[in-house]
Amino acid sequence: MKLFRLTVILVFLFSMAHFCFAKTGVFPKKIVFVTHQPLSGPAKEYSDIGKSAQAYFKYVNDQGGVHGRSIELKIIDDQLKPYKAKEELEELTLKNDIFAVFSGIGSKTHQAVYPLLKEQRLPSFFVGSDLPEWTQPLRANVFGFMPTAETEARVIGKYITEKHTGKEFIIWYPENSVYQRAVKALTKELYSVSAKLLPGKAGRLSAEWQLIRRNKPDFLVVLGNYTDVMNFLKFSPQINIPMLTGHALADSRLPEWLGQKVSERVRVLTAYPLKIETEHPGQILNKLILSEYAPNLALNRWTLYGHAVAELMVEVLNRTGRSLSRQKAVSAAESITKWQGKLLPPVYLDSRNHLALTTFRVSRIKYGRVSHLSGWIDGK
Repeated sequence: MKLFRLTVILVFLFSMAHFCFAKTGVFPKKIVFVTHQPLSGPAKEYSDIGKSAQAYFKYVNDQGGVHGRSIELKIIDDQLKPYKAKEELEELTLKNDIFAVFSGIGSKTHQAVYPLLKEQRLPSFFVGSDLPEWTQPLRANVFGFMPTAETEARVIGKYITEKHTGKEFIIWYPENSVYQRAVKALTKELYSVSAKLLPGKAGRLSAEWQLIRRNKPDFLVVLGNYTDVMNFLKFSPQINIPMLTGHALADSRLPEWLGQKVSERVRVLTAYPLKIETEHPGQILNKLILSEYAPNLALNRWTLYGHAVAELMVEVLNRTGRSLSRQKAVSAAESITKWQGKLLPPVYLDSRNHLALTTFRVSRIKYGRVSHLSGWIDGK
């Protein structure tokens, strides 16, 4: 009778332990993440991020997982629409036990789901958005992935001070608060360099280029998001002025987008390897993983991004240990100092910095090859 009672108690305790695990998205044999991405609609190109991350997790699972647990990633198709992201995530969290949100893509979509995450105390690891609000000021359970405008600006400022002492240059930037702060961050890094500011205004690109031509700077810094920078550069006249911009244009297709004559004058910030860097060990691994776990997915900029951010997430889980909880995972992420995976540059996270991509190189992209003009520069 005593043996029977003991057996019943043990069965009960085991079932309660399983229940406790499940309430936080952690099961004895698996961990459950969710991400919101545009699997369909005009922005579906970005869905390769989630698909590639999912393939990397499957690869890790086949190696035994992380501390004996496999990683499951549920992908919500939000079509990059905020209301859809919110509705889909609410429904999914009602029906499933989720450990955390991983690599949610989009600024407005993640803003839409954040109140729910905060209410349910769900961590958000490595948000695919460049909004400074995710990490400035620090949010306890939120980690950003994409660099902010200020981060990129500090990298550019440090590079200019190191490489262009005594030169004169112009900073072109959209006239809004985000890039006004970025300009301040850049100029704080300057020593023995002369900078003039040229705030961009709607409908004045031709006039702004005429002003640049008259001033004859040694080089030009172009700040802005992808659309801002592309619109500005497409108006570029045939003048031999080197131009330095951020990470948004770090793509092997840059010579096709701008034409050879303009693209040859452009230097960009790069982090993970470009598609044309075919000999890079991380890219070789990404290609092998895709062929095995996502054979319909061709290697591109976004598959490399997905692999890189998934590798970072696995590093967090490895550091957390077998006794896994949300808070322990947050603390583990804050312990990542100068870690470098197969694809990412050195990553520095701690209790005061929750932004992953802060380290970049200055690079020049040509047809079929890329030249790196600097070592890694930290923009924290």
